[in-house]
Amino acid sequence: MKLVVTGADRPLGALLCRGLAQGREVVPAGAGVDLRAPEQVAVLLQGTQALVHALPYDPPMGEGPEAEGEVLDLVARSTYILIQAACQVGIKRMILISQLSLLEAYPAEYAVGPEWEPRPRAEGLALAPYLAELTCREICRLGRIEVICLRLGALDAPAGTSAVDALRAVELALTQERQEKGYHWSVHHVVSAGRFAASEEGS
Repeated sequence: MKLVVTGADRPLGALLCRGLAQGREVVPAGAGVDLRAPEQVAVLLQGTQALVHALPYDPPMGEGPEAEGEVLDLVARSTYILIQAACQVGIKRMILISQLSLLEAYPAEYAVGPEWEPRPRAEGLALAPYLAELTCREICRLGRIEVICLRLGALDAPAGTSAVDALRAVELALTQERQEKGYHWSVHHVVSAGRFAASEEGS
């Protein structure tokens, strides 16, 4: 299987590139590839069977007044171009890595599960994974691709998601049997400890 992993120059993307290489051809897509350029994405996805879009989990953010707008543009446009290109070349499954921080606005005593609506903060790094989710969710309605959204906590943090659990969840998402009918969008919480740990099973 040929597999493309975005965000490969970020900690989670690099971890996934290393961990998923067993028995697969893993193509890292990091800073050297402009995922907002359709022609570059088309070349990147040639011959690919699956796509792990890890960039929205931890996108790079610069400094200055334009930084928030830039990170939102990067994540939203790259997600749209990637999923459209994936549909065009016949990729059947995309794994989207998102953030459990989208649900932190709910009171701590609530048992928040994957079916709850995100409440992102009005900040670039908080809105970016939310825009990626919305983009994938809507395009899935066309039935041309299945997207499995994995919301992770902070990597290897005491109340987050361990590297082992993150890798295991992506492996499972890549290998589980595909739904043959219906709306091909699902969300799963992947958390090792903390307030969301009780709801780590997906919907």
